[in-house]
Amino acid sequence: MRTPDDRIAELMAAALAGELTESEAAEWDALRRRRPEVEEEFRQLAALSSRLREGDVTWTAPRDADALGDRIFRAIDADAAVPSPTSASAATATTVRRARRWITPALAAACLAVGVVIGIAWPEPPGATPSGPPGTLGAIESVDLDGIPADVDIEADLVAHTWGTEAVFEATGLDVGATYDVVLIDESGQEYSAGAMLGSEVPIECRLNAAVLRADAVRIEIRSADDSILAQADLPEA
Repeated sequence: MRTPDDRIAELMAAALAGELTESEAAEWDALRRRRPEVEEEFRQLAALSSRLREGDVTWTAPRDADALGDRIFRAIDADAAVPSPTSASAATATTVRRARRWITPALAAACLAVGVVIGIAWPEPPGATPSGPPGTLGAIESVDLDGIPADVDIEADLVAHTWGTEAVFEATGLDVGATYDVVLIDESGQEYSAGAMLGSEVPIECRLNAAVLRADAVRIEIRSADDSILAQADLPEA
């Protein structure tokens, strides 16, 4: 029976192979935002892939996947054994233990994705998600919303782009069938609509876009159909 870990392994392998479809890429980006541990494990595998490429390693013949997996585990464990402050070592060891859940299935799926045949080189992994202060292009900025009703849960992120600002939401508890408008506001009070969400019985995951640069946006509001503010946040200067 398939498990959520099986899907994570498939997406991770396809991302490493650079073979995500458009819909899979959106699913993978959303997963990395929701699951920081998955993002960390992907970074580890991407780093390992880079090390293999730098060593001019290519697939010359199919090998025993278990043997290859053992070598990868030993390499990761060796990295984790490098002396460092006690707290950092404990955090690294915890990350490595979590990483083992997906490395084996991701490795097997990655082998299928690239063919594991003579002459196929290890693929170039996609770039890591950018990081930086508010306004950094492509970076995920967490937003702390105020005023959310007790029976509603909303998590919000912003992503700065050259063409505007993307708002990413995960929400539960919104009134089924009700419409909620998302608005970004600049320093002069000018409002920019990012679109709307529709309340649902199931958790909502949506991405909305406003035609205002993140550097110009100072506030975000989620409004109910009667124009009352359901949740809001003043945004840090970008």
